[in-house]
Amino acid sequence: MRLGATAPPLRAPSERFWMKKLIGNVRIQPQPGSDTIGPHFAIDFQPYSGKLNTQTVRVTTHDDLVHFLIELKISEDEAARWAGRARSSLVLIPSVERSEELLKDKGLLG
Repeated sequence: MRLGATAPPLRAPSERFWMKKLIGNVRIQPQPGSDTIGPHFAIDFQPYSGKLNTQTVRVTTHDDLVHFLIELKISEDEAARWAGRARSSLVLIPSVERSEELLKDKGLLG
């Protein structure tokens, strides 16, 4: 800090913002569909520890799946690679660390 500069004001402990990070796997499972629901990909978050109210998100196309993974802060190349693998079988994306707020916004946590 240079001479004459003022330090930023200190925040009271109650004003601190803590972002809770969760670590787990993202599971993508292709579903062939049924009479009532067409073919889709079922996506859910499986935390490593703790019991959370996780929810399954359904996307219908490969492009929607890639877009959803990009919104989860997975790089475009990685998202395309994981989505390509998910076309034929179950995929687990390991060690995904994201904020609780992001997972809630994307519908993976209740």
